[in-house]
Amino acid sequence: MEPYFFSGVVVPERAQLSLQITLGFSHVASGVNGTARISIVLNQIAVWIESEHDWDIFDLRNVVKNIIQNHLAMVGYLKGYAYDFEITRVLNQSREIDYVFGIDIPCLADRDNTVDLQDALFKLREKTIGPNGMLLNRCFSDLVSAMKHADDTGFYCYRAIESLRHHCAAVHGLSADNKSTQWAKLREVSGSDEQTIRAIKAAADPLRHGEAHAADSEDRAKLLTSTWNVVDEYLNNA
Repeated sequence: MEPYFFSGVVVPERAQLSLQITLGFSHVASGVNGTARISIVLNQIAVWIESEHDWDIFDLRNVVKNIIQNHLAMVGYLKGYAYDFEITRVLNQSREIDYVFGIDIPCLADRDNTVDLQDALFKLREKTIGPNGMLLNRCFSDLVSAMKHADDTGFYCYRAIESLRHHCAAVHGLSADNKSTQWAKLREVSGSDEQTIRAIKAAADPLRHGEAHAADSEDRAKLLTSTWNVVDEYLNNA
């Protein structure tokens, strides 16, 4: 069977990197096995995936990203370099696949594509002014990390919600109260039920304790959507 071919780039390109990696892998969520051959030449990424499985290309893209991210993290540890990267395209002619990846997460990008970005950004910026604004900025940063790091989506989603809890407690004078009171107030302001928050926490708990955990694209979309719903309603009412 023809391998899946992925291409991309390591950035910044001015810090040149070349690596050759071949390894076997097992997808945690599905248990499907495969072999990855990765060639990075002057920061240009080429990846061949050998697998008999008929992959969802987003799940396989996340596998490829995870493998490369892990190796770049090791390079970072060894050299003190903070590389980033992106995977831009996947090809497999026998499966009639030729797809250029965007930067969007479809389940989120499709929520409201009529938003006036300038107006919405101004309103958000107003909410981040003052000493409590740092908590909202941390929430937004974690939401972006949840989109970027598929295997750690639950961790970042829940930490974003925890930042909202701290923000909610601060603006309502509950910072000295116990967590149960703070969570109850967050649920009240955001119109969220306890089950929704607990489901996000359940996705985060293994990751918060250093355990391996992964979700497929469908489960990840549900988690992201639930998290964004909580954040949206909180910001609308805060």
